[in-house]
Amino acid sequence: MNQSLTLPCWHCGLPAPQGAFPARTPDGNRDACCPGCAAAIETIYGLGLDDYYQIRQDRAPTPDNQRAELDLALFDIAELLSPHCSPLANGERLHLQLSGLTCAACSWLIEKAVADQPDVQRVSVNLAGMTLTVDYVGQARARDTARRIQQLGYGVSLPGDPAAAAKHRKDHKRLLGRLILAGLGAMQAMMYSMALYIGVFDGSDAVYEWVFRLASFVVATPVVFYAGWPFFLGAWRGIRQRHLTMDTPIALALFLAWGGSLVAMFAGGSHVYFDSAAMFVFFLLVSRWLEHRQRQAIHASYSRLADTLPRAVRRLRGDEPEWVSLRQVNAGDRLLLVQGDVVPVDGRIHHGDGVFDDSALTGESRPVSRPKGSALSAGARLQEGSVTLEALCRPSESQVARIAEQVELAQQERLDVVRDWQRIAPLFTAGVLLLAAATLAWHWPAGPGEAFDHMLAVLVITCPCALALAVPLTLSATLGTALREGVLVASPRQLLRVDRLGGVLFDKTGTLTQGSYTLVETRKPGDRDLDELLAIASALEWNNPHPLARPFRDIPRHPGLREIRPDNRGISGFMQDRQWRICGAPEQARPGTTCLQLCCDDKVELYLWLEDSVREESAGVLEALRRRGLTVRMATGDNAAAAQPVAVALKIDDWRAGLRPDDKTLWLRELQQETEQMMVGDGINDAQAMLCAGVSVATANATSLAQHAAGVYLLRDSLGALPALPDLARRCHRTIRQNLTWALLYNILAVPFAVVGWIPPWAAALGMSASSLLVTLNATRVTRWKSSCY
Repeated sequence: MNQSLTLPCWHCGLPAPQGAFPARTPDGNRDACCPGCAAAIETIYGLGLDDYYQIRQDRAPTPDNQRAELDLALFDIAELLSPHCSPLANGERLHLQLSGLTCAACSWLIEKAVADQPDVQRVSVNLAGMTLTVDYVGQARARDTARRIQQLGYGVSLPGDPAAAAKHRKDHKRLLGRLILAGLGAMQAMMYSMALYIGVFDGSDAVYEWVFRLASFVVATPVVFYAGWPFFLGAWRGIRQRHLTMDTPIALALFLAWGGSLVAMFAGGSHVYFDSAAMFVFFLLVSRWLEHRQRQAIHASYSRLADTLPRAVRRLRGDEPEWVSLRQVNAGDRLLLVQGDVVPVDGRIHHGDGVFDDSALTGESRPVSRPKGSALSAGARLQEGSVTLEALCRPSESQVARIAEQVELAQQERLDVVRDWQRIAPLFTAGVLLLAAATLAWHWPAGPGEAFDHMLAVLVITCPCALALAVPLTLSATLGTALREGVLVASPRQLLRVDRLGGVLFDKTGTLTQGSYTLVETRKPGDRDLDELLAIASALEWNNPHPLARPFRDIPRHPGLREIRPDNRGISGFMQDRQWRICGAPEQARPGTTCLQLCCDDKVELYLWLEDSVREESAGVLEALRRRGLTVRMATGDNAAAAQPVAVALKIDDWRAGLRPDDKTLWLRELQQETEQMMVGDGINDAQAMLCAGVSVATANATSLAQHAAGVYLLRDSLGALPALPDLARRCHRTIRQNLTWALLYNILAVPFAVVGWIPPWAAALGMSASSLLVTLNATRVTRWKSSCY
C-alpha cells in the first residue's frame, strides 16, 4: 500500500505533506506545513537572508496567521476607525497606537517603512506617546499600514484600545522583570568574578577556578540573552532594513563579550567578562526603564484630559433624558448635567446654574460659579447644582480634542538638532564600528586576547544612547511641565524662541481687557421701536465670535432676518428686501467706549455704546515683561477713543488703533525686521498677524482660528503665565545644552582612553550607562520647575 511521504516543514519543522504547500525559492521548491510557513520561507529568501536556515539553532516559530488576520480585521471596521481619522484638504489623517518601540531608531524605521506605501504623504512617530500619525492622499489605508508595522515586528492598535493598554502594561512588567533579572545576575556574576580578579586560586586550584568561571557563565547567559534581548532585537530590525541603529554596537559588544569569554574559558584564556556583560545589560536597562517611566508619565498627563470625559451622556428629548453615546452628540443638543458630572463637550448653560471645577483643564483648583448663559469647556466637573447644557460643537471639535491634536503636533515637530542627529546617527554608528576594528588591529601584536578586550571597551564606551536621549527627553519634560502650569505648547520651536524676544504686541479687546462688554447706552435717530432694533442687532451678532457680540446674546433674536453674513464692513442681513447692517462707528465713540451703528439701507437707525474693563492682572504682567527687557505694544481694531484709556492705564506708549488684520500684520513684520516679536491675541482678526510672528500666544478665550494659528495656548483665563515663559524656555535651552555637552564631552574624553587600552570593558560599561542615566535624570529636573508670580 502506498503512503504519501511526510517531511519536516523547511521553516518550523512540523510534519509537512510533500507538495501540499510548496514555497518557491532560488534553490527550488521547499515543503511547508501551511501557507503561513510557505510565505515566511519565500519572504526570507526574497530578502536574501537564506543563510538563516543554515545557522539557526532552533526551528522557527509557526506564524500565527489567524491571530494576525484577526488583529488586522479591526482596521477594516469603519465605526472603529472613524474616531481616529480626521479629514485633510486632499485626504485623511490616521492616528494609531504603537508598542514595542525602544529608541529613536525604532521611530525612524517605522517612518521609513510606512512612507514607502502608496498614497502616503507624511509619516510621524511620537516616541514619548508611542503613537503614529499618517497623512494619506485620498482615503486612509489603515489595514495596509498596520500590516506593514506588524511585518517589522512592532505592535499596532487603535488609540484607546483596551488591548493596547494591556499590552503597554505587559511591556512595562516585562521590562521591569528583565531589569530585576539583570541586577541579580550582575551581582552574582560579579561575586564569582571577584575571586578570580583578586587571585584567590593558584595553579593547584585550577579546577575550582574553572568551576567559578562556569558559574559566571551560567548566571550571565540568561542576563545577556533574555534581559538583553531588546538590544539584539533592535539591532536585527535595523540590519534587516539596512540601517545601523544605536542597538547595533550594543548587541555586538554583548555578543562579543559573552562569546569571547566562552572561548577563553574553554581555551584556558586569562580573562573572561561574563560579569561585565551582565553589568552592561543591567545599567542599560536601568537607563531604559527610567526613560520609559518618563515617557509614560508625560503621555499620561496629556491623555488625562480626554480620559476624564464620560462615554455616555443624558441627552434631552423634549423634557425626558435619554442615555446616548458621547459620539452621538451634535451641536445644538441639550444635555442634562447633575452634581458630579463632567462636562462632555464645549457648550453654554441653557438653563440653571452651578459651581464648576476647571482644574482638569486649567490647573486652577478654586471652583467657579457659572450662571445661565456662561460658556463651559469639556473636562470641567459640576460640583454643585444641576444645569442644562447646549452643545456648541461635536465632541471631536471641543477644546479638549483641539488640545490633544495640538499636543500631538507639538511632539511631532522636529527641532533642527533632532533632525540633524537622526541624519548622522547611522554614520556615527558606522564610525564606531570602524574605530573598534582599528583598535583591534592596532593592539593585535600584543596578543589577540588583549586586542579583543580593548576593542570591546571601545564598542561599549562609544554607545550613542546619551546623545540620542539628550534633546527628545528634555523637550517632552518641558511640554509636560508647561501643560501642568496651564500652558499648552503647540510648537516647541516657538517656545525656545521666547528667551530671544525683543518685544510683545498685544491685542486689546479680550486680551488686555476682559472682553466682557456691556451695553451702556443707545440712541436712535428715527422713530422705530427700540426693542425691534435691538432684536435685529441681536440676530446679526448672534453667531459672531467677537467679544463685542456677547452682550447681544441675552437679547431675543428677530426671526425675520435672512442671508446673514460677515464682510469687511461688518455683518449684514436681509429682511423684507431691505438690507440691515451692524458695523463700527468710531466717530461717535466716547472715551473708554466702543460705538456700533445699526443701519437699514445705509441709513443709521440705532447707535450702541459698549464698555469693557481692563483685566486685573494686565498691569502686573506688562510690568513684569518690561523688567525682562521686552518692549510692550498694543494693536487694536477698536477706535482711538476706546483704546487710549487702556493704553494710559497700562502705561503703553506705543499703540495703534483702528487697525484691520492686514495693518496688524504689516506693523508686526516691520517690528520683526529689528528683533523677534511675540503676538498675543484672541480673535479672528489676530490670526493673520499671529501666523507671521516669531512667537504667537492665544488666550484661553481665543477663537478656534486664533488657537490654530498660535504656537502657545494659555489654558487659564489669565495672562499671568506670560512672564514665566522666558524662564521656562531658558531652562529648556540650558538643560539641552547641558545634556549635549555632557554626552559629547564624555565621548571625546573617554574614547581615546579606551582606544589606547586604559579602560577595561567593565569600566566602559559603567561609564556609558552612567552617561545615559545622567542625561535622563537631568531631563527630569525640568519637571520640577514651577512658574513664579509676576
